[in-house]
Order: sequence, then C-alpha cells, then structure tokens
Amino acid sequence: MVPYTVVLEQFRAAPPGKLFCLHGSAAVFRMSLTAAARALAVGIPMTLVDGTNRFDVYYIADFARRLADRQPYGKHRTPEQFLDNIFISRAFTCFQMEAVITDRLPAFVHARRSPVAIIFGLLDTYYDEQAPFYEVKASLQRVIAALHALKQQNVSVLLASLDLRPASKERNVLFPTLAAAMDNVYAVAEEDGRTTIVDQHPQLRHAMVPGCHLHRMNDQRAMRR
Repeated sequence: MVPYTVVLEQFRAAPPGKLFCLHGSAAVFRMSLTAAARALAVGIPMTLVDGTNRFDVYYIADFARRLADRQPYGKHRTPEQFLDNIFISRAFTCFQMEAVITDRLPAFVHARRSPVAIIFGLLDTYYDEQAPFYEVKASLQRVIAALHALKQQNVSVLLASLDLRPASKERNVLFPTLAAAMDNVYAVAEEDGRTTIVDQHPQLRHAMVPGCHLHRMNDQRAMRR
C-alpha cells in the first residue's frame, strides 16, 4: 500500500521527465486533478488530454477557492487564474488521440513551457472495435514512442484510467503493453469509502487487468483538435 501523497511527491520530485500510470477506480481522476491543482497553485502550467470526458472544472475551481481562503489578501490566485493556466485537448477516436499525443502535445508543451501533461482515458479510444486491431497496435507503439520522447524533453506525463475490459480478447494486450512502457504503475481501488493504492512491480505489469487510460480548463483557450 502506498499513500497518495507519496505517489504525488514521487511524480513531482527531481529529476523531471517521468511516466506514471494510475488505473483502477474513478478515484484516479480525482487524484490526477489534485496533482494538476497543486502544480497550478505554484504557477506551473498544465496540459490535459481527455479521451474519456472526465475533466472536472468545478473540482479545480473549488481547490482554487479553498487555497485562496488560506493565503494572505492580495497574494492568492483566483479560480480564473487557475483556469487560465491549464489547457485541454479532447480526443474521441484512437486516431485523434494519436495525433494529439504525437504531434500537437509536444509542440504545445514546448510553446507553453508546460512541464507536466495529464492524459485521461488514453486507451478508451483504442478499445473501439471500429478501428482495425492491426492499426490500433501500430498506433499505440507510436504513442508510446511519443511519450518517451516527452520524457527525454523533461516533460512528466501522468496517465489516469478506469480498468475496462475490451469487448474482444485480442485487445487485452493493449494495457499491459502501455503499462510496461511506464516508469511507475499504481492500481487504485475503493472499498467502504476507503481508497487504497498499490505500487505494481514492473515484472507484474503483464498480469494486470487491461484498461489504463488516464482522464484545461478554459475551453476558449483549449488546444485545437
């Protein structure tokens, strides 16, 4: 068992350039948004790619209000300032997801000097049976290569996803493939109102349940698809 604060500190700690994956219950999205909010609180711009429609603007705004209440007058960051510093791109198909991660995201984080990216539901779009499996596998390899390129450029990426079972068994290989490319993988579960996080050892990743998908705020300034 690993406290979430430990996971968060590991992700934020030097050196920059990490690939983390949270998968399991819906708590992964709250945890990821908390990581985003804490970065925004110290002025770090964030980029978020949403493939599963889980971004919660109200959570970030509420975090900003609570933080402002604890800061001296004139020094707090308003919710609007928080929203202006997080940028969102949405993807509805695996090909849109690939285009965002391999093309738009690297250019955007460089231009905005955004050292952290969060991706919600990366594989959600890859489980769509309308996309041929051979194309999906090739696309995922290009996405993984792009994530490692971001890491080499000192951009840390946090993936968050629900555990989902694809309709076809052949797609069960997608999550283990993605997980094996991560630096750290954490399984998140909720039971009786209690959230637990388990650090999954690298050699156990291929036995994990398929489904890792990680889920800005001001849509007027969102990255264009």
